Amino acid sequence: MFRKTFLLLTYFLLVAALAGCSSLAEEADTESDPNEVEPYSENSTPNGAHVVTLDSGISMRVLWTVSGYVFGAGSAWGEQEAKALLFKPLDITDTEITLDGQTCEDINFQQETVNAAEYLSSIWRTTPQALGIEDQELQVFKTDCTLPGFREYMRLGDGRLIVPIEGVFFFFKPTVTQ
Repeated sequence: MFRKTFLLLTYFLLVAALAGCSSLAEEADTESDPNEVEPYSENSTPNGAHVVTLDSGISMRVLWTVSGYVFGAGSAWGEQEAKALLFKPLDITDTEITLDGQTCEDINFQQETVNAAEYLSSIWRTTPQALGIEDQELQVFKTDCTLPGFREYMRLGDGRLIVPIEGVFFFFKPTVTQ
């Protein structure tokens, strides 16, 4: 019994060692010159999403996920509705907005930079402090999208979006995908 256990253990260790060597050999084969820079092209959409395409055919896009929310005065939604949107993905391209399986197509975007305190006070009846933001300026995007919250939404300096839906201010954190 001891001999069978010993042989079995030796077999697994040998397989693990060979698998490790194989992956190291593959890495060595694919290593490139550290001084060589892979060329890329970068496109910026009107909403600030960047698409980076490397010559190798790999592309990266910035998407967003709901990372938090703040209730505005008189919000129509409660905790349950707001929590239901947490971690939902948002995809914005040059012509489309997709949130939670719903898409607006052929969108026109208009962008302007505004004073955060003045804009939030006059349009949304709130303050930067109430939303927990310190930005002095916001980028405001106006669209013809019919999805709730996307007729007019905001972007902070750190790349997060603020989308007001039913009196709740949802924060979308940028994520990069390949």
